[in-house]
Amino acid sequence: MKDKKVKLKEIANINMGQSPKGTSYNNKKLGMPFLQGNRTFGRIYPKIDTWTTEPNKIGKKNTILMSVRAPVGAINFADQDICIGRGLCSIEMKNGNNQYLYYVLMNSIQEIKRKSTGTVFEAIHRKELEEIELLNFDEKEQNKIANILFTIDKKIELNNQMNDNLHELAENIFHEIYQSGVESKLENLITSISTGSRPKGGAQNNGIPSIGAEKIEKFGKYDYHSEKYISEDFFNSLKKGIVKSGDVLLYKDGAYTGKVSMALNGFPHNKCAVNEHVFILNTKNNWAKFYLYFILNHHENKTKIFTMASGKAAQPGLNQMELKSLEVKLPSKDKIVAFEKKVTPIMNKIAYNAKENKILEQLRDIVLPKLINGEINLE
Repeated sequence: MKDKKVKLKEIANINMGQSPKGTSYNNKKLGMPFLQGNRTFGRIYPKIDTWTTEPNKIGKKNTILMSVRAPVGAINFADQDICIGRGLCSIEMKNGNNQYLYYVLMNSIQEIKRKSTGTVFEAIHRKELEEIELLNFDEKEQNKIANILFTIDKKIELNNQMNDNLHELAENIFHEIYQSGVESKLENLITSISTGSRPKGGAQNNGIPSIGAEKIEKFGKYDYHSEKYISEDFFNSLKKGIVKSGDVLLYKDGAYTGKVSMALNGFPHNKCAVNEHVFILNTKNNWAKFYLYFILNHHENKTKIFTMASGKAAQPGLNQMELKSLEVKLPSKDKIVAFEKKVTPIMNKIAYNAKENKILEQLRDIVLPKLINGEINLE
């Protein structure tokens, strides 16, 4: 490693985005993929739901996409040529090593955020980006750093893809028996509904996770970052809201009403709680836990839940009686038991992959700054 710092502009080219005409936007895949900002960013690659027939500023395939308007600093790889709006820029290493650049920028996110300006709207400009200072490694060392970190991230992506496929397989098995069911109220399946507790004294920076709206995700897709935590003492004092394996979690009010996840075999955490905005649902002895999860994830029922919650004059939300009265399709008990037997190994594998991803993400987050700051001997 050369014992000096360089500015971002010395090792990379920055291409600021510019939005095409609004009349050129479409969702019919006409023209070029378009991103206005980081709304559809994924872990590494963005999802595309908008196209434009009049592209102007292009983020080339394999370059780094960064949000330059609130929230500043979100980054993804461009997995194809993408038209970028004014909420983004694309950045490309002059030597082509964009994998290394991705991790250098990830390590510099806090500095980038500090340089963002605007009393009303957070933003960062080209000149401010160009002046970001980074440690300068030679190309051989850059490749070693990128290979170490991208190997970890690639494994996480493969686990996520596997989980998506496994989840789809379980959904298909669910649909096979769901259509054979007869209309019935949800209360005929569930045995208990409870809510969580507001963290005493507000959220902490560490401790035991308290799961809220933004963390209720499709099973196996839990985001481990930006947790809210409660103390061990407060957790031990709780009389409700403690999450156990087999619990189905449903967000019950506000804009996130109807988001569903579940806890299984230490996923999303070995020990965690939910706040007062989350319902915990159970079936007796968890005999139909996966069927309950997929019922609530079914698009027809999600629509019913959201419609039911949105009919309020003030804040959208559900109460327990409303949820119990939800009309769903329930097949015979024998069919549900057969379904549980089929999907249990599938869902256990999803939970295993998700827990492995948590360990891998923690490893990467520990190793990344040490590599970028030159604290690890690459030899």
